[in-house]
Amino acid sequence: MRIISFILFVLLALPSFGQYRDVRIPEQPKGSNYRDYTSQEKGFWCAIETEGGSSIMEHKTNMQYVNLTFTGGYRINEFLRLGVGFGGRMYVNNASVRNTNSKFGIPIFINVRGNFISAQDRDGVPFWSVNVGGITKEGAFFSPTIGYSFGGLRNNFQVGVAYTLSNLKDNAGVKQNYSYFGLKLGYEF
Repeated sequence: MRIISFILFVLLALPSFGQYRDVRIPEQPKGSNYRDYTSQEKGFWCAIETEGGSSIMEHKTNMQYVNLTFTGGYRINEFLRLGVGFGGRMYVNNASVRNTNSKFGIPIFINVRGNFISAQDRDGVPFWSVNVGGITKEGAFFSPTIGYSFGGLRNNFQVGVAYTLSNLKDNAGVKQNYSYFGLKLGYEF
């Protein structure tokens, strides 16, 4: 009789064991391997860039320059970013070209930039950038850049070749267009 009672007890207890559930709450992903791409797609961005180059005027005295600029703006997506920037420009061989004794200028500009291809799965992509604005005591300038961006969607090191068309007064006081080619190095975050 004890065996039958034991078997009956086990048979009646089985459904209650079947309803037992071991509920586990999933853990948060570890931060080291987790990337939230949606938060990186849009939002504020900044870039710090330095540039050095020379004017390329045929049959005229050329002058060299060094730029340091800061740009901030809004990232619409990885293919389009809009911003405004300012910086400092120093000229070398200034006295024989420009109609001023000051070697320095302050560029203030609007910047539009983006990637040519998606950086979602790549560590490096080609990029484009265009600055349009003015330089104090000179005039307007236009500067497109094509280069390569190393990094990912954010926090990129950038190397590019820039062409700048600038309008300034020469020694005779005549407004002229000057063309420059430069190498641009920057960090975008």
